[in-house]
Amino acid sequence: MRIALASIATLVLLTSCVKKPGEHAPVTEAEATAIAEKAEASFTTGNVDAIMAQYANGAVMIDASDPTPSTDRKVQTGWAKAFVSMKPADYHVPDRHIQLLGPDAFISSGTEVATIEAGAARPTISARFTDVFQRQRDGGWKIVHEHVSMPPTAAGKP
Repeated sequence: MRIALASIATLVLLTSCVKKPGEHAPVTEAEATAIAEKAEASFTTGNVDAIMAQYANGAVMIDASDPTPSTDRKVQTGWAKAFVSMKPADYHVPDRHIQLLGPDAFISSGTEVATIEAGAARPTISARFTDVFQRQRDGGWKIVHEHVSMPPTAAGKP
């Protein structure tokens, strides 16, 4: 009898610990940083499809090269192709800020730095960015909003 009661009690405890499909532990700052870094690793692969796979369908993107925000995947893919054509390398984020918005969303923002191909030169470029990541139904993470802009020039300097 005691064994049967102990077995039932153990089953009840284990059942209450099992996560239901679609339930996930809240994202932590360390996990958010790793998710953002994984997405950014695609930026220098030269693979437009790998880059675009980081973005949710319907994501709002604001590109530094265009004054108009877009949710059009074709337009966004064109922006990714233009970026890839510059052969970016040495991509890094020296000043990342992570803001947790809840268990399934966070913002990664900061300054991104990379070298690009511009004729025979390899200048270093810098841009400011804000990426909003959201956990998808399958448990994966996608960027649902991105804003990239060029840093302003210092006052009085061209």
